[in-house]
Amino acid sequence: MSDSGISEKRDHISEEDPTDDVYVPDSGPEREAIVKRLKLKLDIRLVPYLALLYLFNALDRGNIGNARLAGLEEGTHLKGNDFYNALSLFFAGYTISQVPNMFILKKVTPSVLVGVTMILWGICSTSMAATKSFSGLAATRFFMGIFEAGVGPAAPIILSFFYLRHELAWRAALFYGTSTFAGAFGGLIAYGVATNLTHESLAPWQLLFIIEGIPTIFLGIITIFVLPNSPETLERWFVTPQEKKVAIQRSRSGHNTDSSLLDKKQLVAAFKDYKNIFTCLIYIGLNIPLASYTSFLPTIVKLMGYTNAKAQLMTVPPYACAIVTLLLVCWNSDRTQRRGYHVAASAAIACIGYILLISSNRVGANYAGACFVAMGLYPIIPLMLSWVSNNNVGHTKRAVGIALLNTFGQCFATVGTQIYKTNTAPRFFMGYGVCLAFTVVMIVVSLVLSFVLKRENARRDEIYGEPKPLTPEEQQQAVENGVYDDHPSFRYFI
Repeated sequence: MSDSGISEKRDHISEEDPTDDVYVPDSGPEREAIVKRLKLKLDIRLVPYLALLYLFNALDRGNIGNARLAGLEEGTHLKGNDFYNALSLFFAGYTISQVPNMFILKKVTPSVLVGVTMILWGICSTSMAATKSFSGLAATRFFMGIFEAGVGPAAPIILSFFYLRHELAWRAALFYGTSTFAGAFGGLIAYGVATNLTHESLAPWQLLFIIEGIPTIFLGIITIFVLPNSPETLERWFVTPQEKKVAIQRSRSGHNTDSSLLDKKQLVAAFKDYKNIFTCLIYIGLNIPLASYTSFLPTIVKLMGYTNAKAQLMTVPPYACAIVTLLLVCWNSDRTQRRGYHVAASAAIACIGYILLISSNRVGANYAGACFVAMGLYPIIPLMLSWVSNNNVGHTKRAVGIALLNTFGQCFATVGTQIYKTNTAPRFFMGYGVCLAFTVVMIVVSLVLSFVLKRENARRDEIYGEPKPLTPEEQQQAVENGVYDDHPSFRYFI
């Protein structure tokens, strides 16, 4: 079977299955044992590797906040709102490349897309060390945004090839959870650079970009050769023939049967689907506070009275707290097969944080508020991406749904880079108020969408009875006929 792209590897219906002669039981303890071994191998290889990639993605994206405390503004002669505008340009680049990347993913293998874009954004990140003006910083941030969009949005698609619907949120949490590690590591690295590293011709902020950018380039090169692309291309040294056949069967049962490069009907259906409109609204509500948090946490902590070096170090505990809630919330979301309620609960935690930041001028309360904000915001990322992946049938529809989510979210992320103006320091009432308002929006919209989907599932149960699993052929027919997730046997994750 061809290895040139997702479309060719996904042609299950017309091409001969290379594992047809391999016997695998349909049920029973033997099959359960095979599935358990397969998932363990994937959990050891695929999930940690994707997590490592996203760690560098988030590290390179967020290190500008730490670089600011290390002298970036002075070294690049920034004035007025130049710093905030440079932040906004990253999200401009990130936004315009969302949908194109989803179609490129259908044309080339995930390993090529992810690996090449990593190399390119690593070059941009490292090049920021050589910038001497706003124009240079703005250009590197803009192009870094374009290339960073190759990893984050593609990850849910890649995971959906290997895991079932109710297994996605936990794995996505392990993947996206590394963004919280990036925040913690970024603070530790910045603290180490500021206190221990000196160079006769390079400033601390330049060393920071170089130290965090160069490894990304090398990791991108490795990724081209080692990242698994699909169950059909799993290597013999990695899985047994039985495990490979089960992986293919599981992928088919997860609505991975259509093989077209770009299905125009699915493209239109993705734009018309009310669920995608709802999820975009939720993601807009997330990205405004999230963009501001990752970029300005070092500044916010510094204004609590800490020195520059100590402020870098004090950014670590909020991210550590976020790791705990992220893993717990997403594990329970998979266990209960509920997404919206967990989004609303997480947003409520973030609300508590912003209320503490607004209502008190005490350092302890403000710092606790910063921790609560991180604990509430970060679980929502994998929850939303899993929710969209769960409820969109068809490769193109699913890819466009995720691309729309990221596009609209990142468009409004530029708002988050503009709301913490220096002239509103140190309390940032406007910034905190805007973020609080949008976390409330997340709560309301996620609960409304959950109610609507629950009612739709109940309606289908009443009309069609209990749903039955679809065969790959039935899934393919549903896609070709434009039925998608409106099929009588399909039930939404709520």
